Amino acid sequence: MSQQTTPAVGNPPKTPSCVMCANRKVKCDRKHPCSDCAKRGFECVYQAPLPPRRRKRRPSGNAHALARPSPARPDSSFSGPARRVESPAAVTDRTPATSQADSGVLITGAGRSVYMDNNVWTSVRNELPRAEEMSEVDSMSSLEDDQDEVYMLLDSSKKKSLTSLHPSPLHIFKLWQTFLQNVNPLIKLLHIPTAQQQILEATGDLTGISKEFEALMFSIYCLAVVSLNEKEVQDSFGEQKTILLSRYRRGAQLALAKAGVLRTSSMVVLQAFLLFLLAMRAFSDSESIWSLCGVAVRMAHRIGLHRDGSQHGLSVFDTEMRRRLWLQLIILDATTAQSSGITAQTSLMRADVRRPSNVNDSDLDPCMTEGPREHDGATEMIFCLVRNEFGEWLERWYTMSKYSNGIWGFLNSPSLMLAKKDEAINELSDALESKFLRHCDRSIPLHLMASVVVQTIICHMRLAAHHPRQYSNGENVDQKERDYMFSLCLQIVENSVAAQTNTIIQRYAWHIENHVPWDACIHMLYELGHRVNDKETGRAWCLLDEIYRYHYWQMKNRPKNSLYIAMRRLLVKAWNAHTEERIRQNKSMLPRPWIITKLCPGTNTQGVSDSRVVSSSPPNSAAQEVVQGSEPTQDAPLGVTQAIDFGGDMEDLELSPMDWGQWDDLLQQFTNSDAWGE
Repeated sequence: MSQQTTPAVGNPPKTPSCVMCANRKVKCDRKHPCSDCAKRGFECVYQAPLPPRRRKRRPSGNAHALARPSPARPDSSFSGPARRVESPAAVTDRTPATSQADSGVLITGAGRSVYMDNNVWTSVRNELPRAEEMSEVDSMSSLEDDQDEVYMLLDSSKKKSLTSLHPSPLHIFKLWQTFLQNVNPLIKLLHIPTAQQQILEATGDLTGISKEFEALMFSIYCLAVVSLNEKEVQDSFGEQKTILLSRYRRGAQLALAKAGVLRTSSMVVLQAFLLFLLAMRAFSDSESIWSLCGVAVRMAHRIGLHRDGSQHGLSVFDTEMRRRLWLQLIILDATTAQSSGITAQTSLMRADVRRPSNVNDSDLDPCMTEGPREHDGATEMIFCLVRNEFGEWLERWYTMSKYSNGIWGFLNSPSLMLAKKDEAINELSDALESKFLRHCDRSIPLHLMASVVVQTIICHMRLAAHHPRQYSNGENVDQKERDYMFSLCLQIVENSVAAQTNTIIQRYAWHIENHVPWDACIHMLYELGHRVNDKETGRAWCLLDEIYRYHYWQMKNRPKNSLYIAMRRLLVKAWNAHTEERIRQNKSMLPRPWIITKLCPGTNTQGVSDSRVVSSSPPNSAAQEVVQGSEPTQDAPLGVTQAIDFGGDMEDLELSPMDWGQWDDLLQQFTNSDAWGE
């Protein structure tokens, strides 16, 4: 007679926290809405609890016997006493402890780590070799196969020694100092006291350094050279920038291949690869960088970088350095995705990695056993933490708003009230002000850079929230709103010009030139077709002239780039329309911008003589001296230069009405400039 079981009667399931409180990791009173969401004006949403798991029936009889693991037997391939099967607690170099949201295993040892969350692998966690042994096996196999993925990816060869590609000891020190001054403050990937000691030791014997650290050294060389202009490279190293960069780029490719970049579990190799990708932005297309960034993400997942080290028993020092590396990886992935025409994804932001600590490198030590005390004011991490704060804000609002069209969806969506968008941006502005801006000393280059970035972020967010693309027709926007958006664009472009031309932060120009505010420029050019206010439009044309002037050589070297073609055409058409409108209103002409003279030399933009058009630009323009260390007048005399081929009929692109869909498509096709002509 079968016995019927009745379900046990227990307490009703506890209502989970709302989505917002769970994301913010704060206590939720589980009301509808909860008090915290009501106080902050957030939408309070509760997710339905997951259904209970069905209990698996234990196999019986022979089936149970087959499922039972057999006793461990000695490994015949192991020379020495037979190894016994150890429990997870008996393994000293692996830490199976996991967070509630993670069932993975992190195996560590000798500066390496391998992360696994596949059930097959985790079920034999105690039988796996040590992390360093797994890495050695992988890297050896990559050196002996001519068709290995590493060589196809990096176009490498089987050259055994890279000593001849290293610079002299004096130049190594110069490149290291350049890296410390120009690059390190913006990325903070390395612990400088530790890395500097390793650099000093390696310089004394280049033949004895590990292949992992050699890859890091060549990547440092590359990025240091990228951060200098032509004249600085020539003065410091006696060679042309392109020649020196080509040599170190080749060295980095070979070194990364030797280190087994596609199979590595070394964080040093991942640091080297990420620095290499940052350097490559200056001379490679953004699609390639984004694809290779995907490789870096896979490397990070293999190392377990997407899981916070504090949950896996790692040291305080290793945990902090892993957090820094993960932050830079998700930033690079997001920015390269954007420059490749791809909406930045939020999946990487949802890892359980905590934000890096607000500490200086001097507060960290590899031997420390307790976490450093965080500073209240500005530290060396200020620039990185500003970007981290912005990313957390985006992720929080993206999650709460539930818009699926990319991480910017809630700002671009017309269905979300403008007041709600402004509220979100005000929240970000207040956080950045209280945590960072009020601590900034703008006489310090890094602080000034952080201040400019904060101001630009806020302006960009407000422009995205108010942008006319959310309207069915740009002409339906009332004049007050148009004036507000135009002023935002002026601020954005002005900040960009200030960053490009300010001598205090010229050391960071290598980073700035990868972030051109084309969206703000496009909006300004459309508006300038009918705006004729002398003070306002005069300032706008000067700023646009600086932006175009600064990137003129990139545009000229990429004549088939669709965005560059469109931006040149739009510039000339906007100047034509602006000139016609001034003539119609009987207003005197503004000085012709330098870039207009370069694109259309010899005549005014309408092809007729007009005595009111001043064919000159301000003589002391700051941007004229910073374009790759060259003067714009080096090309040819202004009256002789040939106009650039715009690649089509100038009438193909109309100034009105504003077709923001067209510009969105062009922006998605945008790729970074091929500055080195490769």
